[in-house]
Amino acid sequence: MIIQLSGFGQVVDFLNPKKHTIARTDVIGVDHLNHDAIVLISGLTPGKEITVPGDDITQAIKKLWEQDLFSDVEVGYNKIDNVTGDIFLYIKLQDLPKLTKYKFTGDVSKGEADKVKEEIDLYRGKMVTESLKRTTENQVRGFYQDKGFLKTKVTVTEVIDTSEFNSRSLVIDVQKGQRIKIKEINFYNNEIEPDPEKSKIKNLTTKWSVSDAGLRRAMKDTKRKGIMRIFSRSKFNEGAYERDKKNIIYKYNENGLRDAYIIKDSVYQIDEQHMGIDIWIDKGDDYFFGDIEWVGNTKYRDGQLDTLLGIKNGDRYDKALLEQRLYMSQDGRDITSLYMDRGYLFFNVTPVEMNITEDNKINYEIRINEGKQARVKNIYIYGNTKTNDNVILREIRTKPGDLFNRNDIIRTQRELANLGYFDAEQFNVNPIPNPVDGTVDIEYYVVEKSSDQIELSGGFGANRLIGTLGLSFTNFSTKNFFKKGAWQPLPSGDGQRLSIRGQTFGQGYQSYNFSFTEPWLGGKKPTSLTVFMSHSLLTNSTPKTDLNHQRTSITSAGVGLGTRLKWPDDYFQIYGEFNYQYYDLRRSNFFIFSDGFSNNISLKGVLTRNSIDAPIYPRSGSKFVLTTKATLPYSSFDGIEDYSSLTDQERYKYAEYYKIKFTGEWFVPISKDKKLVLHPKFGYGFLGAYNANKGVSPFERFYLGGSGLNGTWQFDGREIIALRGYNGQSPVSPETGGTVIAKYSMELRYPVSLNPNATIYALLFAEAGNTYNGFSDFDPFRVKRAAGAGVRIFLPMFGMLGVDFAWGFDPLDPGSAGQGTADDPGATQNGYTFGFFPIIGMNIGDL
Repeated sequence: MIIQLSGFGQVVDFLNPKKHTIARTDVIGVDHLNHDAIVLISGLTPGKEITVPGDDITQAIKKLWEQDLFSDVEVGYNKIDNVTGDIFLYIKLQDLPKLTKYKFTGDVSKGEADKVKEEIDLYRGKMVTESLKRTTENQVRGFYQDKGFLKTKVTVTEVIDTSEFNSRSLVIDVQKGQRIKIKEINFYNNEIEPDPEKSKIKNLTTKWSVSDAGLRRAMKDTKRKGIMRIFSRSKFNEGAYERDKKNIIYKYNENGLRDAYIIKDSVYQIDEQHMGIDIWIDKGDDYFFGDIEWVGNTKYRDGQLDTLLGIKNGDRYDKALLEQRLYMSQDGRDITSLYMDRGYLFFNVTPVEMNITEDNKINYEIRINEGKQARVKNIYIYGNTKTNDNVILREIRTKPGDLFNRNDIIRTQRELANLGYFDAEQFNVNPIPNPVDGTVDIEYYVVEKSSDQIELSGGFGANRLIGTLGLSFTNFSTKNFFKKGAWQPLPSGDGQRLSIRGQTFGQGYQSYNFSFTEPWLGGKKPTSLTVFMSHSLLTNSTPKTDLNHQRTSITSAGVGLGTRLKWPDDYFQIYGEFNYQYYDLRRSNFFIFSDGFSNNISLKGVLTRNSIDAPIYPRSGSKFVLTTKATLPYSSFDGIEDYSSLTDQERYKYAEYYKIKFTGEWFVPISKDKKLVLHPKFGYGFLGAYNANKGVSPFERFYLGGSGLNGTWQFDGREIIALRGYNGQSPVSPETGGTVIAKYSMELRYPVSLNPNATIYALLFAEAGNTYNGFSDFDPFRVKRAAGAGVRIFLPMFGMLGVDFAWGFDPLDPGSAGQGTADDPGATQNGYTFGFFPIIGMNIGDL
């Protein structure tokens, strides 16, 4: 940076500054830049009066230097007019060199280089400065230090690039050194003395919480090395360490030690690969909650608020618990939710410490400003590009004119997520209060995602591979069916569901299925109408006129109605269905009889309570389903006393049975980010007969084992339930199936990606189950156990795909389909199997 004040004409006298008017300012050395803009930035514009020498020149140089465009700035004058005193200035500039490329050398792998590039701000054309080089060194060093390489050395070297004028390339050399792990984390002055006034359980709870091990658990990101640390490395990060020190104090506060603080701490090197941390603590005294007085509450009595708060005089002081019960509790048990769920949007509550007694009890005054109840004024929806507004509005629980209810917003979010049309991770709600008129506008922001599916899958049945092609349109619109321009590629937006599916393994087998659902029949109430029909044909590929022609033909049709219930709560749904199936058999070997026909006319009822928060990767909620299915008791009025004299075709001319199933499942988040989810599930089923003489129907039986993919092969209404770890087609059950089934499973899930375009999660599981021949044979603990691991990938166009690896632990019962015989050496002999189980679809093979 140069200030040059000499030229032709008058000479500047530094001891006697004079005022001059700028006649002209020339810019020299940067022809590619706009000279007028440079003059304007400098402030040395023609016509301006400046003092020479003075601050005007100095400020001009600073302004130009701040642009980070120049390596040298010089301001001077060419002459001063002897008559007018006008001064002719020049600004001489030299460009900073520009970056053309950069590379890494030293201990940097290609994968690491790609990640480091995301952390540093280098690109072609950026001006190369000393500040840029220092910043780059710090960023690269910080990247490796975050990974535990605390002694990383980074050198950024500037190299002249002769391929372009005034250009530079950078060489970033990295010497990582050895990774340094935390070997020891020691706490001092952390001895916990038992309190004689507390129970043994409370003493143990306190000791467990703030013991040395408890404090180490509280340090979320600063961990010692250990053989159990599989998924995260032991490393030291200064920022994380500072956060973890706050977590330590927070843990003490939770246990009534509100004055606890860290006296000092020491981070030191043990050897070349290990470091240690010592922390000295002053725990302070124990504190307790004292009297709690409510002020300003008119809607609820003190006793009601005390009960909801759940904190009593003498309870150990826990600030976090107090704030949770006042503002936001996971289970909705908090004062703010109580008011806001009843329209008090402008409500606020403030806890004030009044005093501390001699026995360390903290007396509180909780001040409430209830405000007035707010009513919903306007509902706005943004982001829906395909789904019609009315489809969204009918699921929204917050209606204009209703009192504001925060729980209704949470329920709305769940209902919209369960539609499957929107990305649950990007859903957003924005209440806009209007204090003047006591109303609130609510904005719902949704992001559309693809929900239609193409099913291309393969299942195994009758020793053949069965191919399946299915199309499912979950947001169909019949209203726009004949509307020009609506076919993109299909009319959509009204929330109707259309499914078309076909299966075949060639000329010998064909199956077609069609179903359509209108979820809001009439558009005013959530009453669904479903119609469906199917036809399956299995032959031995010979002409019908051939005497050896074999045929198994099944045609069915049905209609169902469902609705939501408001009692016991509005998570309940009920569904009823009428279904007719006609079996036409000729030399068939899939049924109890080979020639003739049978009619299966049934009514089905399903009662469901479903509070699951999302359809693809649920993190909370539960689902219970009670299913009943029955035919008429034909044996009560057919006039037949002795069925033993009838042929099987005559006996089962009309299928006769009743069937009951009950299943339940939960989704329980067990990590703070709610990503790690525990999923327990159970299911029971029973198939019964009206008439003991006629016997239990051969239709609708339970078959257990395998992956469930051979569930595509369900001619007689059989339910093929998956039990991973046991290979084959329903190996756990007899060839004729079971009339009672029990199945239990437990999964631990963790998401790899929650992107709606590819949701991926891994799982560990253990499951058990068995089928039984009636209640006399039923033992819920006599089951076949298995365990394993798997992965699921949900692609919007293909649905749920996955694979499991499982091990079956128990031998199969005599008579099981997979037991094997001396004549069938390929069959499973004992049930102890390790298997590969492909998964296609969400519910195939589920009880």
